[in-house]
Formats: sequence, C-alpha cells, structure tokens
Amino acid sequence: MKLLFIISKGLEKAGSAIRAMQFAALAAQQGNPVEVFLIDEAVHWAQGMRAAHGEGLTDYTALLSTPESPVRVCQPCAEKRLISQDKLIAGAVIAPVPMLVEKMASPEYKVFTF
Repeated sequence: MKLLFIISKGLEKAGSAIRAMQFAALAAQQGNPVEVFLIDEAVHWAQGMRAAHGEGLTDYTALLSTPESPVRVCQPCAEKRLISQDKLIAGAVIAPVPMLVEKMASPEYKVFTF
C-alpha cells in the first residue's frame, strides 16, 4: 500500500505541516512507498519556505522525493499564487488536481491529510 500525505498548511500552521513532513519522511525511511501532495497554502513549502524555527520541506526532500514519486504541487493552487515550476525546489513538480483525486480514490493508497 502507498501512503499519500496531503498537506494544506502553510506558515500559519507550520507546526502541523512540518509534523506531516516528518511523518512522511519517517514512513519513507522505514521502506514505505510515500507520496506528498501540497495544496492551498502548503504550496509555498515547495518554494523553499522555512518555518520560524528553521525547518522546511528541503530538510526532508532526500527521503520524500524520488523520480518515481516527486513532491507534487497543486496546479491551480500554484497558479493562484503565481508560482511556476521554475520557482520550486528540486524534487517538486506542479501536478494537475485530477491526479490527486485519482490517488485519493484508488484502493492502492492510504490517504493522510494535514
């Protein structure tokens, strides 16, 4: 079973977002197939944003981002915030929302939302 972490929290709830990244990284480190999809304000994490205490997505991309499972960024969420692919950290890609919905509906995935 694949684990899908959907993160919507940005700086306003940085603790929750960082915790989700930590859980996803730990699950990947334990050998689980993990995918991360950033939506809403969480898309800013893919720009290299860091919380006040210094942590950010880049602290976990080595474990979370692989060629088969990049960190995905919601396309309409990114467009609304004028974020383009060239503004994202390595390992993050802009992806269409139907891709997320397909994964959410698939019995191959266990979905976690933060």
